[in-house]
Amino acid sequence: MGSLGFMNCSLLVFLTLQLLLLPNISQGQDSCFEEKIGVEILKENVYANFKYKLKESLIFLSNIRDLTTNWTLPPESLNLSTVSLREGPHCKLCIRINISVNATGLTKLRGFVVRGLVLSSNTFHSFQIVKEKHIKIRDQWEVTYDCWPIAPGQAIHVTLFTVPNYGLSVSKTYHVPDHDAKPEFHYRHIAEEKTFEIFVPRGSEVDVRLCYQAHICEDLDTSSSKWRINTSQNASLSYKHLLPCLCIEAFYTYPDSKRGKECPFQEHPQPYIEELLKVSVQKIHHHSNTMTVSYSSPCLLEPPGGPPLVPAVTVCRKQNGTCITENKAVVLEHDKEFYVKSIDRDHHLCFKFTLMNHTHIKCPHRRDRLWSLDLKIQLSYVQLKISSKIPSSFSAAVCHQNQQSGDCSLQSVIYNVSTQHPGGSQNLQLSLPRPGIGDCIKLWRSDVQFSHEYLFCSFDFSHRRLGLLALATSFLVFTLILIICVICKRIWKIFTASLWRRTILLVYSSDSAEYKNLICAFADFLHSILGCEVILDLWDINTISQIGMLPWFYQKRDLVSQRKGKIMIVWTRGSKTMYDQWKNHQINSIGLKDSTNLFGAAMSCLEKDFEVQPEENLEHYTMVYFEGLCEKKDIPKCFRKISRYRLLKDIYRLVSHLQDTTCLSPPCLIKAVAKYLRKKLVSSEKRQGLLHHIEVCKKLGEDIS
Repeated sequence: MGSLGFMNCSLLVFLTLQLLLLPNISQGQDSCFEEKIGVEILKENVYANFKYKLKESLIFLSNIRDLTTNWTLPPESLNLSTVSLREGPHCKLCIRINISVNATGLTKLRGFVVRGLVLSSNTFHSFQIVKEKHIKIRDQWEVTYDCWPIAPGQAIHVTLFTVPNYGLSVSKTYHVPDHDAKPEFHYRHIAEEKTFEIFVPRGSEVDVRLCYQAHICEDLDTSSSKWRINTSQNASLSYKHLLPCLCIEAFYTYPDSKRGKECPFQEHPQPYIEELLKVSVQKIHHHSNTMTVSYSSPCLLEPPGGPPLVPAVTVCRKQNGTCITENKAVVLEHDKEFYVKSIDRDHHLCFKFTLMNHTHIKCPHRRDRLWSLDLKIQLSYVQLKISSKIPSSFSAAVCHQNQQSGDCSLQSVIYNVSTQHPGGSQNLQLSLPRPGIGDCIKLWRSDVQFSHEYLFCSFDFSHRRLGLLALATSFLVFTLILIICVICKRIWKIFTASLWRRTILLVYSSDSAEYKNLICAFADFLHSILGCEVILDLWDINTISQIGMLPWFYQKRDLVSQRKGKIMIVWTRGSKTMYDQWKNHQINSIGLKDSTNLFGAAMSCLEKDFEVQPEENLEHYTMVYFEGLCEKKDIPKCFRKISRYRLLKDIYRLVSHLQDTTCLSPPCLIKAVAKYLRKKLVSSEKRQGLLHHIEVCKKLGEDIS
């Protein structure tokens, strides 16, 4: 090192003694060590497994030497980490640089050059460390440099070179964590897809997640609700249920990072309360005539200045599409479970949860009922056969129903029946007098306080056999009429709609303005005469200008594949020229340039389809060419495997090719309609207009020749 003054030398000796007395001080992440501020780098700041010389290196490397061996510098050769140094009474962050290189086969390696740039301040620094002469070293080179001061939140870009320079290097960018900083992020809610798009504008890697805010923010139960991103990526986080406490959290990847959080729905929870109740209410359980339901809410709704909001829970009875509250039923609560005693297990008896004017009703499953009923009508009485899985009692009576209110007032005494044994499945029988016209039988379970009352009405079956016969006859007549209507509808479609309704994507080369007019006329011919749905770039310029030609073409190709349509390639001599130049990557040198480059985009897409499983993909393609504008020899060999049609000579064959799906199967009917439509093609004005455009293009080609 250079000469120092007497004071500097004394300070150097003192610092050396301090460093020797501290055990392994440069290895800890949280320790501080003394640093001398000066022009030269102190040797005490560097550890190496060889004797070395250390100096600043501000000159860029040159004269790259060739390697005689296939040697590379792997990424793990350079590692960066954060440590602390002591500067007076304070600790200061700095970057520790670790170099670990296995130089097997690189016999002339003498050392390394390290360059670093602090990105935020644009501060550059570099140093060079080389082994002393006549020092032999093992193949593994180890260097630890302590250290490069840097501020929290900054980023440093470090590059490692070899000495001599073999053109080998490895670079890494390291972001120094700032434990007092929260990551910034932006988000976009896509409600129809149930996702959030998260954007991080700057900084190091960030973990983002969706969570439900209760006492703490709990993770969602979906694997796609967490993501690790950096500034070059976006995260798409999804959720199943949109609750008022749904929040977005972002935090750095190092431990104890402060978290940035956004809860977009917390201030206006009303629209999401119904979904919250649906998620929070668990399955209903029954035990010993007690109905229990659990309520486990992922949200903790705390209005300003008030206690947390909890739902009001009552018992209700389903009747005529509504659930009427049972005011006498007392609902008890214990450890987030609500239960009511002395109640039958029946899907008509439910829990009603009410919160912020929103209601959610939770009912048992229909198959949860523990008893069943079989009703038989005799001449003078009605017999009820009840099968019960538990000890129980039942009551029944004849009643008269009020059609307006739905109430049924008793008209007879109450008949009761009970199980005789305490356990096991038991069958009970109960006989009641046959009800009159307009009367019903009411049945309920009487050994519990709350049970559903079942009504059985319409017992006038004196002509039940005649009624069944009339019902069966009506059903057969209705079925016959329905079949006739379906057949007539299909036949009507044959004569009114096009038989070859297809989606067609037109691909062509932009030979001239007159040729574009021909393509438009041909597309109009397919649409108006053949009834096809035609996709043409000239008709969708606005969409192409927004998303680009290649995405538009891929989108339309997928649409044609979904609808089982056709990709129709219109070929000319100009197409052959453009195809040859496209194969030679000279598409931009074509004289007649296509501004949207449909031909290049189509060829790039079609080439992949022809290479992968051609026997399946070729079914979607059809090639047509106009007589006089193209010959068979102008079509490349790779396209000769697909169907080719010369227009307008092969127009009938093209029609038959498009006519492979019809709405009715009999071949004779299809042929009859096809003949009629083919005659219509010959005399159509669209066909005459198409011939005119072909003649114009042929004359233009002859003039150019």
